[in-house]
Amino acid sequence: MKLGIFQDIHGNLPALKRGVETFRDNGCEKIFHVGDLIGIGPYPKECIDFAFSIEEMDFVMGNHDYWYAYGLPNPIPDWMSEEEVKHRSWTNLQIGNDYRNRVKKWRFSRDYPIGRDRKLTFQHYGLNRKQNWFASRIENPSIEELDILFNGIDSEMIFYGHMHEEDDKTGRCRYINLGSAGCYNKPEVRIGILEILEDKIELEKLSIQYYDNGLMEEFEIRKVPVRERIINSIMRRN
Repeated sequence: MKLGIFQDIHGNLPALKRGVETFRDNGCEKIFHVGDLIGIGPYPKECIDFAFSIEEMDFVMGNHDYWYAYGLPNPIPDWMSEEEVKHRSWTNLQIGNDYRNRVKKWRFSRDYPIGRDRKLTFQHYGLNRKQNWFASRIENPSIEELDILFNGIDSEMIFYGHMHEEDDKTGRCRYINLGSAGCYNKPEVRIGILEILEDKIELEKLSIQYYDNGLMEEFEIRKVPVRERIINSIMRRN
């Protein structure tokens, strides 16, 4: 059996479509998106429309997904800037209310059994002690920090995101961040294809080129808030 895995599409419709196309071409029976389908990119509604049309796709809740489903925090926390509030409010407005109840059903963590007493876990990031929000971000986490961040999860592999840089370390289990599929410095979608065999598991990491199809221009056309910062930093092109 093959699973398709990616995360952090962040409203990048061309990357989302290319990723799904690649998973299907490779015979993936199930697709997992590990949080933050929306936010940042210019196509929030189109991404949700398309993603929900893919019957084999399953979803994990990310922070941007949560802010759409449940609204922004009230009161707004000090760490969320006025620009960020404008951008997230714009994202929610583009999507409208039609999908809120469906997104509310997404869970922070999903387990997938791969045999007797063995499983995979898909979780956007480590959770706080109450298990109701994400832990503080750690840049370039060590194995020891990852063991603490995902403490209590007894899985063979944990696929996570939130931090957009690729990472793959083995401590108490194997922690895999494939890198953001939608926020990258070139038009390539980063994905993983996991083949579950009788006696082993094989992970193939791919970075597949896609046609931008006016992606960067859409930020200006749609007057996406904070677009200068996004274009020059988060979705910059080298």
